[in-house]
Amino acid sequence: MKRNLKFWTRYTWESAGVVLGAAAVLAVISLFSAEGLDFATFAAVVPYYLCIAAIFVMMMLNSGSQTLYVPLLLSMGETRRNVLLGFHYYRVLIIAVTAALCSLIWLLAPGEASAAGLRSIPTILCVLLIASALGSIMGTVFVRWKWAGTVLIIILCGVAGGTVGFAGATGGGFLRTAQTLEIVSYLETLPWWLLAAVPAALAADVAFQWMLLRRQEVKL
Repeated sequence: MKRNLKFWTRYTWESAGVVLGAAAVLAVISLFSAEGLDFATFAAVVPYYLCIAAIFVMMMLNSGSQTLYVPLLLSMGETRRNVLLGFHYYRVLIIAVTAALCSLIWLLAPGEASAAGLRSIPTILCVLLIASALGSIMGTVFVRWKWAGTVLIIILCGVAGGTVGFAGATGGGFLRTAQTLEIVSYLETLPWWLLAAVPAALAADVAFQWMLLRRQEVKL
């Protein structure tokens, strides 16, 4: 178990580097279209780019983990129970690191936009948990039914491309205080349906993973 946790901890820090790189790309794209930039507002907006990057990176890496790293760990002698627990440990850790970085940035950049960001943390956590579960489900579906997994991956890539395009097209407006507060206001209140979707997504994810792990063959 110790080796298993060490592997997933290292995987978390490597994944965090990818998240930071993707967030930096989104931030730079938005800066190119910004006019009359308010740097205080920009600092308050950066955590949202971090969250967007974390969502797509987690979905891609969670999917890839099911097809590559889970069979690898099984071939190295790890038990199926330890692999399942280690994978969930990695997911909790990457979400906690993302939320902590967002909170730290907002605390270091005080202002109305940052205060609204701190109030949106519960909603952000729910979205990150659901995105993580969907990425894992996508991976297990791909392992079991490759055609269905391929369709889900194509949809994900399309959404990711649309998000990058949206960041470039509207980044200038998003970096103004009034527009930022208007957008963030939708995140400050946690809707009941989003809160209910979290346990449903996680339960479906765990069920899919355990069903796959019980029958998954170890390929050397």
